Amino acid sequence: MMRIAKVVVFAVGLALSIGAMAAEKLDPALQAVTKEKFDDQAAAIRQQMKAGGRWEFVDTDERASVNSRLDEIAALLATASSVDELSRDQKGKLLQAQEDVNAVLTKKDGRRLICQQVAPTGSNRKQKQCSTFAERERQRRDSRDFLRQTSDDGIRTN
Repeated sequence: MMRIAKVVVFAVGLALSIGAMAAEKLDPALQAVTKEKFDDQAAAIRQQMKAGGRWEFVDTDERASVNSRLDEIAALLATASSVDELSRDQKGKLLQAQEDVNAVLTKKDGRRLICQQVAPTGSNRKQKQCSTFAERERQRRDSRDFLRQTSDDGIRTN
């Protein structure tokens, strides 16, 4: 009987955690439906990949890949006003390019919330700490710059 109760508690906990993860899920950045809507989305994505934007931490290779895939989608939609007018093969290519773009942008989304269980100094009791991807990347960059500066200062003084 005790074993059944544990299984039920585990199942309820699992269901609640899956629900919480679903609530934190971000909408895809790109949803190409019509040429006009895509053009607006592509321009916004390219703008937000610049410094200070939502996807500013997309690296050079990923940025080139995203731009290339956006160009492919633009070429496909140049022949039709909406996705419904494309052939089955063209729709497949468009969806694959769209998925590639969304995969990169989701991974590097500055708004993406990352949570972890951390035990504060002097305690074994873990607490949940959350920060955005952008906050973590800025902190990582600032720490790296500080270490470089202090190591350069140390080399000059010796």
